[in-house]
Amino acid sequence: MNHMLISTRRLLLAIVLMLGVSGGAALEAATAPQKASRKILVFGGSGQLGSQVVRALLGAGHDVTVFVRPTSERDRLADLKVHYIEGDVTVEADVRRAMQTTRFDVVVDALGRSGAEVGFFAISGTNIAKWASATGVKQLILHSSVGAGQSKDAYPAERYGAMRALFVAKETGENAAIASGVAYTIIRNAVLRDPPDDVPERARLVSDQRAYGSVSRRGLARLTASCIDEPSCRNQIFHAIDESLPVLR
Repeated sequence: MNHMLISTRRLLLAIVLMLGVSGGAALEAATAPQKASRKILVFGGSGQLGSQVVRALLGAGHDVTVFVRPTSERDRLADLKVHYIEGDVTVEADVRRAMQTTRFDVVVDALGRSGAEVGFFAISGTNIAKWASATGVKQLILHSSVGAGQSKDAYPAERYGAMRALFVAKETGENAAIASGVAYTIIRNAVLRDPPDDVPERARLVSDQRAYGSVSRRGLARLTASCIDEPSCRNQIFHAIDESLPVLR
C-alpha cells in the first residue's frame, strides 16, 4: 500500500513538473473547494443593474429569488431560472412577508427607480435592513451612490445641490444596513455605463471614498457576485470603478 501511495505521489509530481508553474496553478484551482450555493433574494432584480446582478449570481451557482412589483416588466429575466415574489418594497408588510417566505442567506438591494420620490431609497433601505436582521440573513449587499455619506466630497460640487436630497436618502439606507447587525457590503457607483459586450470590463472595488469614476453594469454585477461569502467584503464600504472607461462628470 505504501509503495502504491508513493508511486501515485510521484506520478502527480511528474505531471505538475511537465505542465510547469501554470499547470500546477491549474491543478490547484481544479482541486480547490467551491463556494457553497446560497439562497439569495434580490430587490430591484428586474431593472438594468439588478438583472445583470441576477445573471451573475445564477452564473455562480446560486438560487435566486427576485422581489418585483406586480407591474414590473420581467423581459430582462425571461430566459432565466429564477423565483419571484411580488410586493411593494416601500410597504413594510410586503418586505416582511418576502423575507419570511424562506430562509435567505443573502439579500442584495439593487434598487434603482427613475422618477421615484427621493424618500423611496430611505424607506426601502430601512425596510430591507430591518427584516434582513429579523429573519437571520447572513449578508446584506447594498448598491448606493457616490455622494452619499463620507463620499460627499467625491461628487462634483456644482451638481451636488441638485442631488443632495437623493444622497441623504441613500445615506439613510446605508446607515440602516450598517446598524442592522447583518454583515453588510455597501457598493457605491458614480457613473453607470453599458459598453458593448465585446469590450473587456476591468471593474474593481476600492476602499477610497474619494474615488469617482465610471463602471459598467456588467462589471458591477460581477463584483457583487464576487462578494458573496467573501470575508474581505464583510462590513465594508466600497466604490466601484473601471479606469478603462471614460469618466463623465
